[in-house]
Amino acid sequence: MPAFQTNAPIQFYHHGRFRVAGGVLPDAITAYQTFGDKTKPCIVFPTCYGAKLDDQVYMIGEEKPPPHNGPYFPAISYDDNIRAQYTILTKVLGIENIYAVIGFSMGAQQAYYWPVMYPDYVERQANSIMVYRDSFLEGPKAALTASKDFDNGHYKAVPQIGIRAFGRAYSAWAYGQTWFRNHGYLHEGKYADLDSFLREEWEAGFLNGWDANDLLTLLDTWYTGDVSQVRDGGDYEACLKAIKARGLIMPSKTDLYFPPEDSEGEISHLKDAKLVVIDSVWGHMAGGGSNTQDDEFIKKEHGRFRVAGGVLPNAITAYRTYGNPGNPCIVFPTCYGAKLGLGSQDYLIGEDKALDTRKYFVVGFALFSNGESSSPSNTPKPHNGPYFPTVSCKDNIQAQHAVLTKRLDVKKLHCVIGFSMGGQQAYHWASMYPDFVERFIVICSSARTSPHNKCFLEGPKAALVASKDFDNGHYNSSPQHGIRAFARVYSAWAYGQAWFREHNYLYNGLFPDMNSWLSENWEGKYLAHWDANDMLVLLNTWQNGDISQVKNDGDLEAALKSITAKALIMPCKTDLYFPPEDSKFEVSYLRNAQLAVIPSVWGHVAGGGGNPTDVAFISEKIREFLND
Repeated sequence: MPAFQTNAPIQFYHHGRFRVAGGVLPDAITAYQTFGDKTKPCIVFPTCYGAKLDDQVYMIGEEKPPPHNGPYFPAISYDDNIRAQYTILTKVLGIENIYAVIGFSMGAQQAYYWPVMYPDYVERQANSIMVYRDSFLEGPKAALTASKDFDNGHYKAVPQIGIRAFGRAYSAWAYGQTWFRNHGYLHEGKYADLDSFLREEWEAGFLNGWDANDLLTLLDTWYTGDVSQVRDGGDYEACLKAIKARGLIMPSKTDLYFPPEDSEGEISHLKDAKLVVIDSVWGHMAGGGSNTQDDEFIKKEHGRFRVAGGVLPNAITAYRTYGNPGNPCIVFPTCYGAKLGLGSQDYLIGEDKALDTRKYFVVGFALFSNGESSSPSNTPKPHNGPYFPTVSCKDNIQAQHAVLTKRLDVKKLHCVIGFSMGGQQAYHWASMYPDFVERFIVICSSARTSPHNKCFLEGPKAALVASKDFDNGHYNSSPQHGIRAFARVYSAWAYGQAWFREHNYLYNGLFPDMNSWLSENWEGKYLAHWDANDMLVLLNTWQNGDISQVKNDGDLEAALKSITAKALIMPCKTDLYFPPEDSKFEVSYLRNAQLAVIPSVWGHVAGGGGNPTDVAFISEKIREFLND
C-alpha cells in the first residue's frame, strides 16, 4: 500500500444531501487531509475554533448558493461533524477502527464525541484542553453582531469593524493573567506594544482567513457542545461513565476558558483516564502550540519596522536615485502633498539645476503615508485604512538611513535638503545622525511644528473627518465631499495675503475665477492623487514634528545647539505656516547657519517650485551654500 504524502493537498468529500441540527445541507462538503501510511494505526485530529487545515482560504468569503448562504446557513452540531468524519474514514479511506482521537479546544470536544457516538470504533482519546459550554463566547459574538457593518449577516463587503471587535473581545480570554503581566504579548520584541499584538495576531488572523457568518455558525457549534445530548438525555455524569476508550485529559493550569478544576471533575467520572495539567502561563493557547520557539521565523521578518504607533509588519520606503553613486550624496525627501511619481522634486533636480545630477548623487525619499511608501491605502490588513499606526519624522529618517547604508552603501551625506515637511526631515537628519550629515538646507519649514501651525492644520483635518462620506475612515469609495472640503480649508493658508490681493489665483487667465482655481488646482489634485486616510496620517506626522523629542527631552534650544552640520535656513517672508520669525529664532541657536529669506508674495508655496522667480532665488542660494 503506497504511503500518503505528508504535504498532500486538502481533499473534499461531497456527502450530498446531509441532515444537520438546523436543517438540511443540499450538498454538504467535508474537507480533510491525510498524512503518513494508511496501513498504520489511524489517529484523527480535527480542527479547533479559528483553525484551518492549512493556510488556504478555501470556501471562505465565496458566494455560496442560496438558500443556505450567509446568515441562512443552518446550525451545525458536533454530532453532525462526527457523522461526516466517520463517513470519510469508513467509505473513502477504509479505516476499520481509530487508534486515537486527539483534539485541542473545539477539537477536544470532537475527541469526546467520538467515543460516545462510536464506542466500538475508538480505542483512545487525548484531549488537550477539553471544552464544554462557556458564557465568555457571548462577548465576541455580541461585538461582531452589534457592529455597524455586520448588517445582520447581509454584508456586501468584509465587516472589518465587527471582525476586529470580535478579535479584541476574544483575545483577553486566550491567555493567563500572568502571561499579560509578563508582557508575553510582545513576543520577545516581535510586537512593539499590546495594540500591535492585537492588530496583527488577533484582528489580522480573523480578517485574513475568516468570513463573519462562518465565525458565528462555528461559534454556535462550540457553544452548544454537550456529549450528554447525544445519549443519556443530558445526564453528563452518566455519559462520561459510559465511555470505554482510554483517555488523556490535558488542561492548562492558567486556562480562563476551561480551568483544570473542570477537567478534574470529568476525570472523576471517566473509567480509564489520566489527567496531566500543562504547567504554563499561556492559558488556553498553551494547548495549541503558540509558544513554540521559532526564531527563524522572526529573523525572516526583514520588513518588520517599529514606528511611533506600533509596528509595520513589512514596511516599505519608496525612493528614487539620480546621478552617479560615486558622487557626493544629497538626500531630498518629499513634503506633504508630494509624490516621487508626480515629479514633485524635479524643480531642483537635474542637469544645470540646483542639485545638478552631473555633480551629485541625489536620493529622493517618499514619506510614510504618502501613498508610495507604506501607507494606509497600500498596507494589507490589519494595518490598512484607519488602523494604520502613527508614524513620526524619526521613523521616516531611520527608514531612510537604512536604505542609504544597507541598500545604497552611502557612507556620508554631503547634504540633506527639504521643503516644508521635507525641511522637518532635514532638521531630523542633522539631529539624529550628526556624524553622517555634513550640511542641511531647510526651505519653508521648522525644527518644531509651532502651536499656530498645529492649529491651522486642525481646520482641514476637521473638514475631512466631519464629512458625511468619510465614515471614520471606513469609506468604500473616495470620500469626495471630505477631500474637497479639506482642500478648500487648506488652500487659503498656502499663499500670502498679497498673492490673493493681486489675483494670482487666476494664473494669468488660466482660471476664470477663484472657484475654478480651487476646484481644479486644489480639489482636483487631492482627489486625483490622494487617499483620505493617507492624508490624515501624514498630517499627524507633520503636527508632531519636533527634533527636541528625539533627544533633549523637549528642550528645543538644546537640540538646536547640539547640531554640528552647517545649515542654510530659507523661510519665505509671507509664509503663514512657517513665518520667518520662527526661522530667525532657530538660527540664533544653531552653531553654523545662514538665514536667507525668500522675498515673495507666494507664501509657503514659494519654496516648493510654485513660480520660476522663487525657484531661481532658491537655486542660487543652494548653489552658493553647496560650493562654499
